[in-house]
Amino acid sequence: MIVDNEDITILDYSFSKKELFLLAKYLRTKQEELPEGLELFYKTLEDSIYNCLSLEEVKRFYS
Repeated sequence: MIVDNEDITILDYSFSKKELFLLAKYLRTKQEELPEGLELFYKTLEDSIYNCLSLEEVKRFYS
């Protein structure tokens, strides 16, 4: 779906830590299939994970 003004926020949702982690893990497995336009969402999600965990924890999380 194409939106005329893509800068308008239409969803305001606070993810729980569990939701954030589950979604990040799921999207990591599907990143090659990520639809165009979700790149910023995916990057923001990954950045959130990196900001919550140490480097070692991130490695364990994604392995």
